[in-house]
Amino acid sequence: MKTISAILSVVLFAQANALAFSSGKSVSVNRRDAFAGVAAVTAGLLSSTPAMAKSAGAEAFVGTFTDPINHPGGKRTIILTGEKIGDYQLAEVQGGGGRGEPANYVLPAAVIGDRTIVIDFSPKGGPRDFVGVLDNGDIKFLRDGNRWPRQQIN
Repeated sequence: MKTISAILSVVLFAQANALAFSSGKSVSVNRRDAFAGVAAVTAGLLSSTPAMAKSAGAEAFVGTFTDPINHPGGKRTIILTGEKIGDYQLAEVQGGGGRGEPANYVLPAAVIGDRTIVIDFSPKGGPRDFVGVLDNGDIKFLRDGNRWPRQQIN
């Protein structure tokens, strides 16, 4: 916090000096105005931080889902691995137990923002880049229209 305030103070001071230099007039900035400016900018930055954090939104995909159409009886749990590459949040799909699938498997995935997930089904013999989107809390896959309903926590 002190670092942000110090940086903002330097920026405001530099802007005031640049204005004075470019206009050719003497500009004085009193301490009260400088601190008021720093306080206003700092408050603006701090109040926008939660909104920026929410916009990341990869957490929207975290949870347990089922695949009642293709693999009834199975579950898929999506977790975030904590690794980020650019706009991509790496994730894993831990699943199994459904009809026609292994008892347990782990699929690599990447979440983009708060609306799109790309899952690599190749460890199960499927496609490498299966894209799904959030649709009312469930995941709808674009390629085949399949839907994974989210399981509610009891």
